[in-house]
Amino acid sequence: MARRLRGSWWCNQATPEFNLRYRMKPSGWIAAFTLFAFACAHGSGDPNLEHFDPTAADNPRHFMVLPVNITIKTAPEFSSELDDMFGAIAGYIREGGDTIETVSREDATAQWAKSIVKVKKSEELDDNFETAMRVYVADLSKSHSFDALIAPSIAYRTTKTRDRLVKWDGVFRKMKVINLSDIAKKKGLARSLTMQIAGVSLHVMVFDQDGELIFQKYGGLDLVHDVDMTGAEFTMSPKASLKEKLLNERDHVREGLEVAFDPYLPKH
Repeated sequence: MARRLRGSWWCNQATPEFNLRYRMKPSGWIAAFTLFAFACAHGSGDPNLEHFDPTAADNPRHFMVLPVNITIKTAPEFSSELDDMFGAIAGYIREGGDTIETVSREDATAQWAKSIVKVKKSEELDDNFETAMRVYVADLSKSHSFDALIAPSIAYRTTKTRDRLVKWDGVFRKMKVINLSDIAKKKGLARSLTMQIAGVSLHVMVFDQDGELIFQKYGGLDLVHDVDMTGAEFTMSPKASLKEKLLNERDHVREGLEVAFDPYLPKH
């Protein structure tokens, strides 16, 4: 049975700027290693279909599902969303007839840190994310039995908008326009907008009982910004404005889940 998880770890220092670039202030070598590992392991948004049998989904499976963002730092604006995202993931998996279990965030992160330290200190093990995950899964397997381990994360993804329509990581979204005056509306300033923006995506990694990566994919969830037309009738240019609430659209979250898990989990 999945437990509701509280708290976060390695709280991210990344803050969106107007140009939608992000700055990170790592906290210690473990955090730095984690960020490096995430960049390496998450380099491709395409599913890795070579190492799992799609027909396995026909039979109920038992998954170990880690708390969200164990292997990546969490942006401050996501910290309050991790529990809800875990609940959405757990519910989606159960809907397909599979079962899950989890471990507390405290235990999961402590074990992940131990795995990293073990890899760092070893002269025989390769110093990379893949090796650390194999060590991690092997340690979890000593006290838990599961068919596969799922490590979910939510993170920023850079994308572009054209005429306020955005496509990234398998989904389409239309940017919301706020503070649009009648003058700006008459001038048609909100009709066309092309700029670089940021989206939030769910990234799913699935590992077999030996800790080998058998599937990974991104699913787009939400846009980080609205189109703010404040004063646009004078500047003739809209600007990006951070949303007050992220991941607030249930339909969008559901679609992101379906994309991220497809085809490892059949859509339902």
